[in-house]
Amino acid sequence: MAPVITALNPVQSHDGVTMTITGTGLGATFKVNFGCRSLAPTSVTSVTVTCVIPQLPAGQNNVSVTTTAGQTSNSLPFFYIGPPDVIAVSPAHGPAVAVPLSIYGKRLLTTTEVTFGDIGPAVDVVPVSDIALTVVAPAHPPFAPGVCTDTVDVIVSTAGGISGSPGPSSNQYTYYNAPTVTSLSPSSATPGSDVTVFGTCLIDIISVTLTPTGGGNPYQATFISISPSEVDTVLPLTLPPGTYAVQITTPGGQSPIVPAGQFTV
Repeated sequence: MAPVITALNPVQSHDGVTMTITGTGLGATFKVNFGCRSLAPTSVTSVTVTCVIPQLPAGQNNVSVTTTAGQTSNSLPFFYIGPPDVIAVSPAHGPAVAVPLSIYGKRLLTTTEVTFGDIGPAVDVVPVSDIALTVVAPAHPPFAPGVCTDTVDVIVSTAGGISGSPGPSSNQYTYYNAPTVTSLSPSSATPGSDVTVFGTCLIDIISVTLTPTGGGNPYQATFISISPSEVDTVLPLTLPPGTYAVQITTPGGQSPIVPAGQFTV
């Protein structure tokens, strides 16, 4: 009886996965053919043959079986998918809350899961193309005291396997703890003078904003970062009299307005 195969399971996957071939007249199978590559089956019955998928060229590879009598079955298409690569995460850093991100790489179209280190899986995973997908990163749990950043690996799982680490930081995302302002020195100043801001997680500062407590447009101060707990600012020469709240913006967000962060001009 000539061998006939009727189904493959899975029909797309990667090497190392067990494939089950279903059909009739399979009892004398002694090799499974993936295109031009052949290998011995791991189990054989008259209606099923199993084997471990080998490394193959990406794309369609026709699968057939050959019996000890030299008879080769019909073939069915199997799609070999190589493991994904993550080339970039954009943006590569952000606050501790859940935020949307884009991930770029290779072989991403069959993505089923994206994990951020031990923080957990992303949600709203949408493969846009074979080289891009969008996700919402999981929120970071509360940081330990004194900890301002946490860098984690972004791992993509697809029908082709799990991504590795193609290069330093290219597949990583950094969470930033939110900044806080705890005190100012001095608490009153004149336009053009220096005010030193003390707080926590004052790193990679984007801006220092002076917000009028009585309402009105905010002003931007120039600044020099001294340490994660200190930043020196120079008040604008055009700053009118009034009371202002200092807010620091970093990749972790903007510090809240607090009484300890207010000064008068």
